[in-house]
Amino acid sequence: MSKVQFRITYSIPDGKRPEYLQAVSKLREYYGDAGVEYGVFESKGRHNHFQEVYVYPSQEAYDASDDPETITEISGAIDKIYSLAKDINYDVATQVD
Repeated sequence: MSKVQFRITYSIPDGKRPEYLQAVSKLREYYGDAGVEYGVFESKGRHNHFQEVYVYPSQEAYDASDDPETITEISGAIDKIYSLAKDINYDVATQVD
């Protein structure tokens, strides 16, 4: 069973960082209890440019992560992040065994 890494990169407008970090803290709390490794990183030398990294324990867990019923609890935080994010890029990778 291979892990799946999902990465999202984007930038946040100046002045919106506090709102953004508040939404991220809700995701950290949620994913901390959900069996998914979750982290947010700021690109060195690029102000307000972030990368969210999710590591799912399996393809099935990754597939289930997009189920609206599964993420009801954090949908507001996700919506807030995407309303602020600009220049969004996604990448999905599967662990090589």
